[in-house]
Amino acid sequence: MMAKFKSQLVKELFCRSLTRDILLSMGLRILAVVIVSAGLSYFHLMSTLETQTREQLQKYVVERGKREESLFKLAEDNHKTLKQALLKRLEKLDNLDPRDQFNQLFYLWSDGTRRNFQQNQPVKQFDTEQYPSVFIGKQAPNTADIRRRMLAFYELTKSYGPAWRNRFVDTYIMGPENYVANYWPNVPWGIEAKADIFMPNEEYFYVSDKKHNPLRETMWTGLYFDTVPKLWMVSVETPVDDRQGNHIATIGHDIILNELMERTVNDHLHGTYNVIFRSDGRLIVHPDYMAQIQRKLGQFNILESGDAHLQRIFHAVKTLQSETVVIDNSNDDEYLTVTKLNGPDWYFVTVYPKSLLSEIAANNARFVLYIGLIALLLEILLLFSVLYKQVAIPLNKLLIATDRVSQGNFNIDLNTKLPNELGLLATSFINMASQLYESFMLLEKSNEELEVRVQHRTAELSQVLQDLQQTQSQLIQTEKMSSLGHLVAGVAHEINNPVNFIHGNLTHVDSYTQDLLLLIDLYQQQYPNSTATIQTAIETIDLEFLKHDFPKLLSSMKVGTGRIQGIVQSLRNFSRLDEAEFKAVDVHEGIESTLLILQNRLKAQQDFAEIAVIKDYGQLPPVECYPGQLNQVFMNLLTNAIDALKTSAFNQQPPTNPTICIVTQVLAEKAISIHISDNGSGMDETVQAKLFDPFFTTKPVGKGTGLGLSISYQIVVSNHGGKLYFHSALGQGTEFVIEIPIYQPDRNHL
Repeated sequence: MMAKFKSQLVKELFCRSLTRDILLSMGLRILAVVIVSAGLSYFHLMSTLETQTREQLQKYVVERGKREESLFKLAEDNHKTLKQALLKRLEKLDNLDPRDQFNQLFYLWSDGTRRNFQQNQPVKQFDTEQYPSVFIGKQAPNTADIRRRMLAFYELTKSYGPAWRNRFVDTYIMGPENYVANYWPNVPWGIEAKADIFMPNEEYFYVSDKKHNPLRETMWTGLYFDTVPKLWMVSVETPVDDRQGNHIATIGHDIILNELMERTVNDHLHGTYNVIFRSDGRLIVHPDYMAQIQRKLGQFNILESGDAHLQRIFHAVKTLQSETVVIDNSNDDEYLTVTKLNGPDWYFVTVYPKSLLSEIAANNARFVLYIGLIALLLEILLLFSVLYKQVAIPLNKLLIATDRVSQGNFNIDLNTKLPNELGLLATSFINMASQLYESFMLLEKSNEELEVRVQHRTAELSQVLQDLQQTQSQLIQTEKMSSLGHLVAGVAHEINNPVNFIHGNLTHVDSYTQDLLLLIDLYQQQYPNSTATIQTAIETIDLEFLKHDFPKLLSSMKVGTGRIQGIVQSLRNFSRLDEAEFKAVDVHEGIESTLLILQNRLKAQQDFAEIAVIKDYGQLPPVECYPGQLNQVFMNLLTNAIDALKTSAFNQQPPTNPTICIVTQVLAEKAISIHISDNGSGMDETVQAKLFDPFFTTKPVGKGTGLGLSISYQIVVSNHGGKLYFHSALGQGTEFVIEIPIYQPDRNHL
């Protein structure tokens, strides 16, 4: 019977008292916290993983790039050494004809070629570890010059080849007349080469000729398959010219790519894959295209592959500015980590799908959610037990006492001996009931005092907020203009030096050209009957036209470099970074520099006519001011005028002739005024009332910050003691007026 009574009491307390509400409320809140924690855990882990992954990817690719690039750099250094040795050896031989030594070393074969091994002998008898193999094509003339070069090639490859064999499979020197000395252990290339091979037609030679390599630099071939050793390789070639500029030799190393290709495909981070391609689009390594690359003998081009994903990777990499970077390829939901392998002009790319990160983050979030739900269930059970025994029953008694107090009965009998907060609460409740009236009166008085203090404090905070907004706008705009000024000054400085160099040397080029043309005229006068070869050359180059057109071309180049110098000077005038912060300047220079920077926005566009700029400048004296800040004001006002005209065009209310007028004049009170007006759509009274407020803008989100006019007002009024105001009406355009003193009274005259 007693158990039944207790069960009924528990049911009533749970259904009617605060216990149920607390359990439900706490359960829902804890559940919300668990869900939010799981979500935050997911996003936090995603953010952390993205940052760590980008850093790890960049470190991984940089290390891979350095490892793969080291061999290419070493090859180029070897060529410099071998080139110097070759030129010295040929200089020692000079005009000697080593015919006997040549005939002792190289045998004439029945197919017309010469090789350093007797025909019809077993090739395996040739000692490739000690001697380079030689191939002299039947096209090569047997002259003293060829014999000298061939002996030099042979001796140098014999000397240097063994020293470099640990890093390079072979070392060879080719001649443009189709002959080569090649040191390649275990591969007698010159002995096994076919008689009809013509090396000048092969990429590993013609990348060094003057047609394909006019700068005479060390060049790298694309991927190709060598049919003699039957290996995939890439070659580095360095041209060698004599003192007369004749191409006499090409030094080369072959780098076998079979191991690199296999390492690129198989050695990768979990879930990623690696790609190597050349800057012209030729694909070197890709795990999905190795068969196609081999079928096309290394000529597989990404731009012709039809693979849109691969083409997006190529275009993203080609637009990079730095050599190593992590690209967020959002179109394909992946990261591209890129490093450039200098030398062969290759890009090593690691493709990292973002799904790897989201999977890890999702697993972690699920774990957090499951643990949270289990903890929630346990907490609810424990909370119910505690609430029932220690809270629900005492609170029920307190509720009865509360009803009595609400009815005006302050004689309350509660158990104040409970050994917890509820006992203290009962004691406090009794004391509260006895002092309730007095507390109400004190509370009302305190409320009145608090309202007064809140009003005062609100006024103070409002003023502080306004000051903070103004300071924030100053800092933002100052930093923006400082960055712009540094950028403009840096660009102007970098352009100025080469332009001055070109402009200064054009005078000498003109003088030299006149001397050369005069010399040609003297030759024609002294030798009027030239040879047929010279006459043909004169007709081919059209000498008469060249004599008249070349001076004109130099004159045009002088005009062009002069215009570039003018533009650079305007950019430097606008930035003012190399001048004093406060000084007397020509205001017109600042206006002109600003107009030059905005010239592109003034030009006609597809849906808008060209904006005409009408200037009516007065005779202004130098004005004491902050030139950089004043240029900032001009930039803001002119930009707003251009935006107003283009906004009118967008709203189908374009002016017939979009125009900006700039008028300057001297005022009677030792000040100047600058008027900048446009014939746009104007502003209504609502906009005019807030125009100089910080962060107020009528432009779309992302198009303006609302700081330009606020900062301009402070620059003119606070920094220069001037005035900035405007006149505007709907449909009649807008005019801004700047008035600043010629001299600043609180500063020493400059």
